[in-house]
Amino acid sequence: MGDISNIMRIRLQSSGMKFTKVVLGLVLIFSLFGCSSTSPANTQEMGNPFDPDSTTEPATQPPTTEPATQPPTTEPATQPPKADKETFLTMSVHVEGWKGENKNTEKFDRHSQIIIDVAHEAHQAGAVFSFELSSEFATSSGAKGVVDELLSLGHAIEVHADVGGVGTPSLEELTRQLSVKYEQVQSLGVTPILVSGICSKGPFVEAALSAGYRITTGVVEYCLTSLDVSHHPKGWNIDECPSPSECHGNLGFSISRKATPWGTSSSENWTIPNSDGGLLIVVGESGATIKCLAEDDIGSNGCEYSFEDINEYARLAESYVLYGEESNDKRCCIFATTISVGGSPPEGFISELVSSISFLVDSGRAKWRTPLQIYERVTQLKIEQ
Repeated sequence: MGDISNIMRIRLQSSGMKFTKVVLGLVLIFSLFGCSSTSPANTQEMGNPFDPDSTTEPATQPPTTEPATQPPTTEPATQPPKADKETFLTMSVHVEGWKGENKNTEKFDRHSQIIIDVAHEAHQAGAVFSFELSSEFATSSGAKGVVDELLSLGHAIEVHADVGGVGTPSLEELTRQLSVKYEQVQSLGVTPILVSGICSKGPFVEAALSAGYRITTGVVEYCLTSLDVSHHPKGWNIDECPSPSECHGNLGFSISRKATPWGTSSSENWTIPNSDGGLLIVVGESGATIKCLAEDDIGSNGCEYSFEDINEYARLAESYVLYGEESNDKRCCIFATTISVGGSPPEGFISELVSSISFLVDSGRAKWRTPLQIYERVTQLKIEQ
């Protein structure tokens, strides 16, 4: 302000203005500069009254508004839950549908780019996915490079078998098929623990265990065909379930069954939890891929990716978390979902999907986990019991 006064004085001396005009001019200048300074009223308009270091906070924070910004009822939700109350999130990515890609480099390159794009979107949004490979993808010459990139992003590599859906295969036949697929993925530098796509009228549980797997997902209605008739669900008719493609819906289980994994060692009674069972059954939202979550009637043209699917995904995830927070079963809960790739999701869809449940992850109520981490958790709980 001293510099401004000196300038004014020099100019006034040179112009011969009267002293009274100098005074009036300075008063006017000081008034203008005073109005431009930041006042408590301006700070409130800029949203700063919520700054805890602000000296004006008492004036801009009336006592009646403080409880509204920190309601006692919401405080527990912001606190990290106990470790055994966190819901585990897992997404199975079925890498399938491109026939002959192991013999066609151009076809494999196009398919693998879709897989890599999905993996990067998921990673950037903070998720960990389980990429479950078909035999055709796993035996392609470029598969090792893709697998290495997926692993570098923290994703898991597992097996999507797609076997057992024709006739009633024997234990030996199913074991042989599943063992071959296990070895194909193992040759890429990964030891798989999970297999999907094994529902069968044959002994799929025993075959999976014999081949070295410890978890299965993608448990759809066709899996019921292996059950002894005494374990068939009430009102269920096996004659209406002739093949996996015609019987690919969900099992109609309650949320407690869908969210809580259990062990089994027998295809004849796999729906009955067995604490000594060697194969972990993870149901979740099996029977509907992500792009079909919002569709009531899939129809002949299949499903389309939409924001309604994202909204339904977020709603389901929260329902699992809420159920888990009330459940006394330490195995609960796992929110398992599936996406088939196949075709490419729209750009940004995966990011939006993962971000839709960030409110659960950021608050510590849910965590992304690989199949191995899920298996280790359940195994540890068995040891502690």
